[in-house]
Amino acid sequence: MLPFYTINQLNELPENARLGVIGNPIAHSKSPQMQQPALDAAGTGVCYVRLLADTEPGAFEHLLDELAARGFIGVNVTVPFKKRAHDAAVSLDPLAKLSGAVNTLVRRADGWHGYNTDGPGFSRAIEETLHRPLRELRVLILGACGGAGSALACQCALEGCPSLTLVNRPRPELTQLAGKLAAHTAAPVSTLHFDSPGLADAIAQADLVVNATSLGLHEGDAMPLSPDLLLPGQLVYDIVTHETALHRAATARGCTAATGQGMLLWQGAIAFQHWFSQMPDVEAMRKGLNN
Repeated sequence: MLPFYTINQLNELPENARLGVIGNPIAHSKSPQMQQPALDAAGTGVCYVRLLADTEPGAFEHLLDELAARGFIGVNVTVPFKKRAHDAAVSLDPLAKLSGAVNTLVRRADGWHGYNTDGPGFSRAIEETLHRPLRELRVLILGACGGAGSALACQCALEGCPSLTLVNRPRPELTQLAGKLAAHTAAPVSTLHFDSPGLADAIAQADLVVNATSLGLHEGDAMPLSPDLLLPGQLVYDIVTHETALHRAATARGCTAATGQGMLLWQGAIAFQHWFSQMPDVEAMRKGLNN
């Protein structure tokens, strides 16, 4: 089996390939090492593969057509195709509709149906790793305008979090996102920039601080905020799947911190549920991720 397949290599797919993850780049994706153990444990006989799509107009959609013709059950979708997956779907779940992003597609007779499992995966991970229901927490999201950040912000609004603070570099999308979310929650939704004078007070008022920026992805990255702004007892969630400088600094400050590994796990488990109408063996998935 190849590390990944392009549209010109689909004839080389394993005969039982019926699921996969589409992105560009894609070779780094951990989805196969998480999904394949669950597929095997459920006795599906299905193989899960990585798929590299070109970013040129129409290429992603053409790949979806080819996969449908080959009998694919569904796919996961990662950067930079979540918006295009949204536009290609014939139906959308509430979070996909609100966020404008789809990370899971299910193939049915009438076309591709779109879901966003990042939000519910995040919610499950918060409760599992930080031991508090998301719906009870005042949340501040760093990097709220990014693909992941906006989905998490939408999830917080849909769950009715008591308050939501969106932090980002100055961009028109920040105000637009806040306005959209305000229509879906009775809780206050506020916006700040990373250099806003009120950021320290906003962090102090938050129960949960989420890093949805890419800072921390690479060793030596700057932290998205000064750890001096964090208070002992606060919850800190970094969507980067390995331990980062922010994670270590937050722990040293007396915060309870977690990496994004749990979100990766649970968004994958919920995607599996959409494909097969049953939850997978989550422990098999967890073991696969940790190998």
